[in-house]
Amino acid sequence: MLRNKQGRRIAKSQGFTLVEILVAIAIFAMLSFAAYQILQGVLRSGEISREHDQNLKEIQRGMLLIERDFSQMVARTSRIEGTDDEDLQVLYAGDDVLDSEYEGIEFNRLGWFNPLNLLPRSNVLRVGYRVQDGQLQRLYYLHPDTISGEEPEQQVILNDIEGLSFRFWDDTWVTSWSSTSALPTGIEITINSKHYGELRRVFVLAASEVGD
Repeated sequence: MLRNKQGRRIAKSQGFTLVEILVAIAIFAMLSFAAYQILQGVLRSGEISREHDQNLKEIQRGMLLIERDFSQMVARTSRIEGTDDEDLQVLYAGDDVLDSEYEGIEFNRLGWFNPLNLLPRSNVLRVGYRVQDGQLQRLYYLHPDTISGEEPEQQVILNDIEGLSFRFWDDTWVTSWSSTSALPTGIEITINSKHYGELRRVFVLAASEVGD
């Protein structure tokens, strides 16, 4: 123990040993790593939540558009290039419709507002649904009867779709519809989504026949 001029004791200062410094660094590193892991977890949770909300909004918008189309379906045949008039149907559905990867459907609907017929299109909208490249696509034509060379407009309704199928109510559920004059009483649409599994909707159709 050292003493100053007045004879008082002076405590000898002691530093950290190398081992103590290494232990402190190791503890700090472990705490930093744990904090980083927690931060990454929080960021990932936020990202998953935003992705979930985006998918949910996409499905809500898509289902609303599908509901508008199906609930206003009308029994009207369309002149399709390459099809004889006697073979025209009020709706087309099945594996070979619109080159869909699964089933597709095509029909006419009312309710496409055209004030005073000022726009170069009909009040009747011809629409179709198909799956291509994992996308549920909505196709629509400016005219219900195909003009030679006319290509439909296309909208992507839902992404990551793994299946699309339809059933039709005619006193019982059937998987195909080939009437040339009348619509079924109801239509069931089943969409298989990668994120939400099986989505199923049933639409009751107003009684409608060609010529009504």
